[in-house]
Amino acid sequence: MVKPAVTMILPDGVGMSASVIALIILIPCLLAVGCLYWISMKRSALLTSSFPFRKAKQRKLSADELYAIERYLESLSPQATSRAAGTQLSPLYHRLSPQGDRVYPLTHTITRYGLSVDDPNYRRYYLDNLEIHLPPFWEQFIADENRLEVIKTHSIPLVISINGHSLTEYTREEMPRFSDDSAQASIRPAESEQIELTGVRKETYLEHQLTQRTGIRESVILVAAMLLLYLSLFSPEALVPWLLALAAGLVIWGVWRLYSAPAEQTLKEVHCLRGIPKRWGLFGDSNVGKINNVSLGTIDLIYPAHWQNYIQHDLGQNTDIEMYLNRHVVRQGRFLSLHDEVKHFPLQRWGHNAVLACGATLILTLLLTTLPLSIPFKLSAAWIHGTHDLSVTDVKTLSALPLRVGDTLDIQGSGMCRVPAVYQEGKSYPFMPFDCSEIYWNTAAPLAVPSSDVIDNASALLASVNRQMNPGSGTEQKVNPQLASAIQKSGMLLLDDFGDIVLRAEDLCGQQQAECGRLKNALLNLGNSTSWDTLVKKAESGKLDGVNVLLRPASAQQLSDIVNSAVSSFYYRETRQAAQSLAVTPPNGFLIVSDEGKPLVNHAQPSVSLYDYNSIDQWRELENLSRQLLVTPFTARGVITDISTDANGTRHIVLHSEPDIMTLWRYAGTCLLIMVVVAIVVVNLGLLLMRLQKNMRRIPAIQHYYDRCINPSFSSFDLSPR
Repeated sequence: MVKPAVTMILPDGVGMSASVIALIILIPCLLAVGCLYWISMKRSALLTSSFPFRKAKQRKLSADELYAIERYLESLSPQATSRAAGTQLSPLYHRLSPQGDRVYPLTHTITRYGLSVDDPNYRRYYLDNLEIHLPPFWEQFIADENRLEVIKTHSIPLVISINGHSLTEYTREEMPRFSDDSAQASIRPAESEQIELTGVRKETYLEHQLTQRTGIRESVILVAAMLLLYLSLFSPEALVPWLLALAAGLVIWGVWRLYSAPAEQTLKEVHCLRGIPKRWGLFGDSNVGKINNVSLGTIDLIYPAHWQNYIQHDLGQNTDIEMYLNRHVVRQGRFLSLHDEVKHFPLQRWGHNAVLACGATLILTLLLTTLPLSIPFKLSAAWIHGTHDLSVTDVKTLSALPLRVGDTLDIQGSGMCRVPAVYQEGKSYPFMPFDCSEIYWNTAAPLAVPSSDVIDNASALLASVNRQMNPGSGTEQKVNPQLASAIQKSGMLLLDDFGDIVLRAEDLCGQQQAECGRLKNALLNLGNSTSWDTLVKKAESGKLDGVNVLLRPASAQQLSDIVNSAVSSFYYRETRQAAQSLAVTPPNGFLIVSDEGKPLVNHAQPSVSLYDYNSIDQWRELENLSRQLLVTPFTARGVITDISTDANGTRHIVLHSEPDIMTLWRYAGTCLLIMVVVAIVVVNLGLLLMRLQKNMRRIPAIQHYYDRCINPSFSSFDLSPR
C-alpha cells in the first residue's frame, strides 16, 4: 500500500511538504551546532595563541616536579621562610602557579633583554615574541639552542628544565640566589646601549581598534538571524517560538559583539621605553626595507608602513618609544602615534557594512518573491488607523455603510455565483463554470436558466433514431408484428419512420450547419435521393410515410455513430455558449469576493467537473447548476482588503478570512521585517560608500597631518584633521 506524502497545511492555506519542514528544522540545528563549534574553536584558539606549544609532544607533570615548582615559587618571596608560618607569598607565586598537568618539551633559542630600571637584576626572556619566565640562576646555562621543558601557568610559560638542569635538583634551602654575573650568557647581552623601561601600560581603546575584529563575523550572524526571522514567517507553528528565540539570541550576541567596548583583559600590554633608535644598513630576512631596519638597542622595531617618511627625525636621538611585545611600535617621539591617528582620523571599517547590505538585500529579495505582501501591508495600515465590525443582511443596508479597508464585514443573503469571462490558471473551480468564491449581490432580477432550440432539436433527432433502432416492448410500430418479428429474428434493423428522422435532421442542421455533412450523406444514401433538398421535400410532402428502411447491424451502428457525433458537436457548442452567456456583470449592486478562493455557498461540491461529462450530460449538469447557483443563499465574513467600482457601477468588495493570532504575527512580522531590512540596506549602502571614500583618503590625510606637525613650514595651517 502506497502511503501519501506527508504535507502540512498552514493557516494561510500554503502547503508545506515534509522535506521543507525538515529543512526548516535542520537550519537552526546547524546554526546551533556551528555556534557551539565556533565557541570551542575560539577557546582552543585563545589557548593556542596564549600558549603556542600545545602541539608539541607532551607528558604529565610528576609529583616531584610539582613539589619543586611550589618550592621555587615560594622562594620568590624574599621574606618567606615557610608557607605554614603565614608569610605573605609573592604575587608571582599566584601568576606562575601551574595551570594543568602537562609538560611541553621543545628546543629553541632564548632572547634576553636587559632593561635599565630600578631593579638591576631585571631581565626578560623571550622565545621569538613570546615571553617566558626563566629562573634567574639558570641564565648561565643558556646556549645557542636550548632544550627546554615548559608548563602553562596563569600568566606566562614557566621553564622547569633547561639543557639537562631541572628544578627537581634543588630544594628550597638549596635554591641559588640570582647573580648578576651574565658573562657566560651567549644571547644578546645589552652591553653597548642601555634602554630605559619607563613603564608598562595597557593599550588604549583607540589603539585596540587597529587590531580588533572587523565586524564581518558578527554581520554574518546578524544576516543569519534575519534569515531565521524570514523562515519563521511561513514555518509550522511549533517551530516559530524556537526560530524567534534563536534569532533574538543571535541578534543580541551580534549587536553586542559589534558595538561593545573590548574587555580589559583583552587589551595588550604596551611597554614604554626610552633609548636611541638607530638604523642599520642590513638586517635579518624578516626585516625588509628601510622601515624595518631600525633597532632600539637589541630590539628590532616594526613600524606602520605610512610612518616611513617620518621615523628618521628621531634616529640618533634619545626618544620615547612605546611598543607591543611583538615589537610593533604604537608611539614614537612627539607626533607619531597610532592613538592620535585613530582619534583624529577614525578607522573606516566597511566590511561589515558590505556584508549587512548584501545579506539584507538577499532577505529582501526572498520576501518580495516568495511571500504575498499586499494583504499584510493593507491590513497593518488599516489596523493602525482603526477598524470597525459591520454586519448586513440586505443590499440597501450595505450600500449605506461607509466601508473601509480593514473593516470586518459579515454578510448573509442570496446572490448569484459569478461566471468568469476568463479563468485563472491554477485556481480551482469546483462549481465549473460558476465561481462561487465571487457572489453578485443586488436587487436586479436573476438570470434565467439557459435554454436552446438547437438543444431541443438535437434531443428530438436523437430520440427518434434511438426509438426506431431500439424499439421497446411498449413502443408502437408501423409495420405488421409478424414482419417485425421476422426481421428481428434475421438480425436486421428496421427504420419504420425514416421520414421523421429526415425532418428532425433538417430542423437541427438547416442549410448552414457544417457539422451535418456526414449525417446528410448517410440519409441521402438510405433515402435513395440525389440531393438533400429533394429528400426533405419528400418527407414534408408525406411521400416517405410508410417507407421502411431495412439495415444490417453494421450499417445501423454506423448510422447511430454518425447521429451521435453530429448531435454531440451541437451539445458541446451550445453548452459553452450558454456558459458564456452567464458571464455578465449585472449593473449596480455588489460583487463579494473571497481573495483566498474559498466558496461562499454551503452546497456540496460536484464530484465531477462540468467539462468532464459527455456532451449531453454537460448540458444537463449546466442546467442543474444554473437552477442551484443563479439564486443561492451565501454567507461571507472576513476583513475587507480592497474596495473598487467597475464601469457598470458594481462595487467589488474583497474579503480575507479573519486572521488568528499566528496569522496576525505573520502579517505584522512580514511588514516589520521588510521595513527593518529596507532600512538596513539603505543605511549600510550609504555607510559603505561613505566609508570606502573616507578610507581611500585616510592615509594621505594622516601623512598630510604629520607633514604639518613635523615641518615648520606648515605651522600656519590648522593642524586639526579634516
